[in-house]
Amino acid sequence: HLPQSRSRGGGRGAGPDAACGGVLRATMNGSTASGAEETPRTSVKRRAKDAAQEASFAYHAKMVTYLLAWSLVSGLIIILNNWVMHYDGFPFPIALSATGPLFSWVVSAVLVASGHTRLERHMTFKTWMKQVFPIGFFTAVTYATGNELYLYMSVSFIQMMKSMSPIVVLFLLVAFKLDVLTTPKLVGVATMSAGMLVACHAEPSFNLFGLALMVVGEAAEAMRMVFFQQLLGVAQFGLIEGLFYTCPANFFFLCIGVAVFEEGEIKKPENYERVLRNPGPYLCISALGFLVILTTLGVIQTCGSLTFKAAGQVRNIGIIIVSMAVFGDRVTVTQAVGYAINVVGFCVYQVVKTREDLHNLREEFAREALDGDEGVRIAAGGEDATAKTPLLDRAGS
Repeated sequence: HLPQSRSRGGGRGAGPDAACGGVLRATMNGSTASGAEETPRTSVKRRAKDAAQEASFAYHAKMVTYLLAWSLVSGLIIILNNWVMHYDGFPFPIALSATGPLFSWVVSAVLVASGHTRLERHMTFKTWMKQVFPIGFFTAVTYATGNELYLYMSVSFIQMMKSMSPIVVLFLLVAFKLDVLTTPKLVGVATMSAGMLVACHAEPSFNLFGLALMVVGEAAEAMRMVFFQQLLGVAQFGLIEGLFYTCPANFFFLCIGVAVFEEGEIKKPENYERVLRNPGPYLCISALGFLVILTTLGVIQTCGSLTFKAAGQVRNIGIIIVSMAVFGDRVTVTQAVGYAINVVGFCVYQVVKTREDLHNLREEFAREALDGDEGVRIAAGGEDATAKTPLLDRAGS
């Protein structure tokens, strides 16, 4: 009789039963001797592939969430602003614009003061003046001229005119070396602009002063996008951090606009008493302004400023339809065709930009895998200590 220890496979010279038992146990565990062997390099590559797939899903989920949220709240605030100025008798677009930054800063300050949000980056006054103060100025000009437009042009025509902004933003981003101009991107943006020209043909509500406001507003918006992308992309500020630092500057410049252009009229009893009698719409505008600014930062941080502007062209379709139903705006067949061309251009651009972003994400994870390979070799025989990255955050950086 063999000793029990040998029959259990406890020694180096274990018998056939022990060997069969070892194979059986390995099979029951779902692996074989050949399949169980995985080199450190193979493990790193497999993890890098899984991480890249997870990052791709997180990127798309975050992008769609922010784009849908921004499209909804920004469309609602446009409709509500137009109703307040034309139907509620409060024609003060700069004052309405100032409520959003004020509400946003109060919310962000409360979150920071309560400890819910921690400021990861502390800015000196010099840095704030250099990076944030220009955002406040250009944001104030964008908001003021944007709301002023609704006193001179129809809502639907304004949305069509805004189709020219993505091409301005693209060339400014390229000029500031925040983006690279490629032929597919240029084709998409040029198609959007061509659709805008078709849509604007023979518009009955065309107004030269309104056009001047549009040009100034779009130029300011383009500069605002460039500075925002620098702040959120290169400096890596979070959303609440972005609100906390930028909204005071926005509110400051809008208050200057109110003092110069609207203070005399807004102080009349019939105007401010209207707000006191019916504060609901004005509080809604403040809250929507906060959500617009928050989701704007989210879209820019996730997709980039040009995608943000391009997505606005698709959102404007919904605004045009609502304006036709609610305000009686008239849209001709020519304008509808032009806007359809615009949407095609947006689709071309967005496909190109999404592929570019995902390619950059995959390259980044591949580089991390190669960097981690050396650490895995050093720690061979022990547990792989490669840390998992919060992919949702990384996909939005």
